[in-house]
Amino acid sequence: MTEEPKIIFEELLICPVCKTKSLKAIDYLYDAHDAGKLVLSNWYCENCGYRFRDVKPYETREPKIIELKIENENDLKTIIYRSAFAKIIIPELGIEIEPAGVSQGYISTVEGVLEILLDEVGGYCDEECENRIKKAMEGKITFTLIIEDEAGLSFIKSEKAIVKPIIMSE
Repeated sequence: MTEEPKIIFEELLICPVCKTKSLKAIDYLYDAHDAGKLVLSNWYCENCGYRFRDVKPYETREPKIIELKIENENDLKTIIYRSAFAKIIIPELGIEIEPAGVSQGYISTVEGVLEILLDEVGGYCDEECENRIKKAMEGKITFTLIIEDEAGLSFIKSEKAIVKPIIMSE
């Protein structure tokens, strides 16, 4: 049986948008067995509707690389967790997304990851690139999703996923 998330922080803060003390901030500690303990943030301004949601690791593990070959529409429904420290690579689409200082972790499906990538890189890639991502989202292109996570927290919920350690150089 899965344990319910526990509230570890709850406070009324000043909203960064409307500047009123109406931002209800709640952080939960959740034990996601595959990813370890996570802090789930759900903040909502009761005045202007501003929302902030985030998933951050509470602990770290051994660095790893996870690869999944997407070969059909069913593979697109595979659940993944990308930690805030993970790099995403899709060689067939020429995509590499580095984690940034304000990167957020997320739980999604492979298709959802492609939607996020399209939103993030849409303005930076040409029409051909966008079309390749859209075809991948429709299951018309076989591709490999690679997650490189130095914190070791990301996971792909599939028996087809290959997990290898990252060898850190000194």
